[in-house]
Amino acid sequence: MANSSTAAAAAYPLLVQRYGVAGVTPSSSSSSMATRVFSLPAMKLLDVNLPVEMCGNTFLETPQGLVLVLMTTSSPPASAFLLDPRDGSRVAELPPLGEGELPAHRRCVLSGRPPEPGCGVLVFDLESPALLFCRVGGERWSRHGYDIGCYDLPEEYCPVPKRRQLFDVAGVGGRFYFAENKGELGTLDFTGGGGEAVVGAIAIPVLDYFPAGQVMSSSLTFLVESRGDLFLVAIAFEGYSIGGPYDVHVFRMDFSAAAPGPAWRRATDIGDRAFLVGGDNSSGASCSASGCGVKANRIYWINGFSEDEKRNLYVFSVEDGSVETFDTFESLPGAPRQTPFWLV
Repeated sequence: MANSSTAAAAAYPLLVQRYGVAGVTPSSSSSSMATRVFSLPAMKLLDVNLPVEMCGNTFLETPQGLVLVLMTTSSPPASAFLLDPRDGSRVAELPPLGEGELPAHRRCVLSGRPPEPGCGVLVFDLESPALLFCRVGGERWSRHGYDIGCYDLPEEYCPVPKRRQLFDVAGVGGRFYFAENKGELGTLDFTGGGGEAVVGAIAIPVLDYFPAGQVMSSSLTFLVESRGDLFLVAIAFEGYSIGGPYDVHVFRMDFSAAAPGPAWRRATDIGDRAFLVGGDNSSGASCSASGCGVKANRIYWINGFSEDEKRNLYVFSVEDGSVETFDTFESLPGAPRQTPFWLV
């Protein structure tokens, strides 16, 4: 079993198709299940053993590499914990949480590195301004609302104002941050009482994602925590089609900047790191390039909007902007079309 765990860990980071996990039925004596994944170090499809707890149970992957698991196939059915998918170890026990309490479309992010006591676990709804929150070592989950305004939509299209919700949240140094238009940065705080999360704002200069004269009509942005720093990755498209040509830029938040205060700084070197963005979880994660056997100073982006059934993987050089493309999964007959997600 040790050799199997070592081999599985060597394959990380992974791209995993959710139906590929749900469709596996492990034996009752097995502690892992063989799953077809795309391995970044190998740059090819491999069969990797994932923990059996991820089969048949509800799980939410996080940018920190751990997986929030809700045990729905055993007793007690509402037990929840953070799992390290590389070796199947339970990193931290969490308060019970029923599957019915989760929003249908959600993401999960941690404020730090468990098992540190007090580390926050945040599940946010992608369709409404609602949050679930608990702390490692806490006794219960709390439900929160928040208010970041409404979408600016024509009245004939949306007669009733629609409240905006979060799509991209990063945990850095025990705090949660979210990005707004043009790099505006907000914070979420759960230290106060009541049912509303405290939303804050950090005054920063407006960010122009791309150089003057560069005509791009649409872009995607991702917040990434890396070694205690907060980064923003911006991927641009010409026109309104999420296709080529692409351009990418990376910015690091400088919280220590003198007056007028914190600001995004363009980064052309992220060192021995690789950022993993996009995919089904559409979040941003970071890993050691040399430690994981991937290319350093690179952005790995899986295009969840591509019409290509293979879901092309794009690898951008932060230094010179060059890009490589790779095929990942072949479409399987009868399988639902899904964008793969990252396991870091």
